Formats: sequence, structure tokens, C-alpha cells
Amino acid sequence: MNEQLKREEGIHGPHWNEVHGGYFSSPAIAAPLIRKIQELANQSKTDRIIDLGGGTGFLLSQLATADIRPNISLVNLDQSTPQLEAAKPTGFSCVHGSIDSFSRPDVGPLDGHFLFMMRSVLHYFGKNGLRPVLRHLRAQVKPGEFFVHQTASFSRPEEADCLNLLYQLMRTPKWYPTLEFLCTCLSTEGWRVREVLPAAPLTLTSGDLRHRYHLEPREILEIRDRLSQCPGVSEAVFKTTNNGFCAYLHYSIYVCTPLVSG
Repeated sequence: MNEQLKREEGIHGPHWNEVHGGYFSSPAIAAPLIRKIQELANQSKTDRIIDLGGGTGFLLSQLATADIRPNISLVNLDQSTPQLEAAKPTGFSCVHGSIDSFSRPDVGPLDGHFLFMMRSVLHYFGKNGLRPVLRHLRAQVKPGEFFVHQTASFSRPEEADCLNLLYQLMRTPKWYPTLEFLCTCLSTEGWRVREVLPAAPLTLTSGDLRHRYHLEPREILEIRDRLSQCPGVSEAVFKTTNNGFCAYLHYSIYVCTPLVSG
């Protein structure tokens, strides 16, 4: 994950809000996730919300203006220094740390009641890193707390395979699961999935991807031609254009609580 973050630092900081048509800075797009966090926080003992991989603090800014109890603290945990620098003006507590290695005391008191949230982060850990990071997160959460994450995942294996081939051809280890596989991994690592809710898809234009992953025009056309041969993939996931292609990440919001043995 560290190498991937370094590769993408050029779009971190103030530029992040413009990435992919402003998807990650749109209040309308964030609204379903914010509403669910607000609902859970107000119906539970939550006194601290931690945004894992919170970047510039946009989601926390949305929560700060939502109708949540005033005594709830907001914490932004991120590994990218430029992202945290951009988040400082928000006034929220910013913690420099990695999602796969932070410990509970890093983000709040041991006797606190936490709600962990995350958006578009799990894919950074790749297929082999998915279960270990879910296991690590489970170890930081107490019974009665929540882990709510918006993660790109696909209903059909053919769709996930197509997008994973795209990222492989862009020389990045990011990896996307099917909904079924992700739910299985969550259960195996000690989570109960209470709800799976829809979220807006993210449009990935070949122009945006070329800039983000430092690709040559020739590579874009080669990727377009290769992915156009993927079987069983609809234009809702991938379609060609004259100069390249458009791909679509389909997101779902997973509302999780820790399984308790016994």
C-alpha cells in the first residue's frame, strides 16, 4: 500500500477534491453514507467517529453539519501526509497512521464507544491483504460498535474480473471483490454484515486514469482493446470510446458489527 500511495501523491492534498469529476467531494454522492452514519451514531452510545483513510476530511466535514449529537468527537486517520495537511483546516483530530497497523489507543480512549467508517479504501490492500486488514480492524472494535464502509464490489465475477484486469494492466495491485466474496471475508474475519446498501457508481474515464497512473496514450488504447474482449461484461461496467474507454466502479455500503463468540 505504501508504494501505491507514493505513486498517487500527485493527486493528494488540495487536488483530491477534483479527482474523477469531484466524486469524493460531492455532498450528494456522500449523502447515503452520511445518513447511515448519522442514524447509527444517534441510536447508539457512539462518542467518537473515526474515518479510516479519511483523506482531506471531506466526509467528517459533512458529518459535522449533519444532525449528530454534539458530544461526538470526529477523528481522521490517514497515511498520506499531503491528505492530512489538507485536512488540518477542518479542525478535526488528525492521526497519521496506517489502517492495517493502527491500534485503538491511537484514535481514542480505550473505554470510548467508537464508530469506524471508511470509503473506497479496502481495494488498496489487494486480494491477499483483504482478509488480514479486516482481521486487524476487528481486533480494534468492541462489541456494540460499528464498522461502516463504502467499498467497490461487483454482483458478478465477470465484472470484478474485468475491473481487476484493468488495474493489473495499469500496474497497480488494487483489487475489487464480488459482493458475495467480500461478505464471506467479513464473516470469516469476525464481522456480521447487518445491511448492504447501494451507493453511486464512480465513472473512471481513460483520461483520468492516464493522469492518475502515469500511462501513455498507447497504453490506454491497448487496455481498451484488451478489456473490450472481456466476456459477459455490460456497458454499465466497461465501454469503449473513440479515444479510450470508460469503466465504472460499483459501490455498496456495508454496515457491520463484530461477531461475538459464545
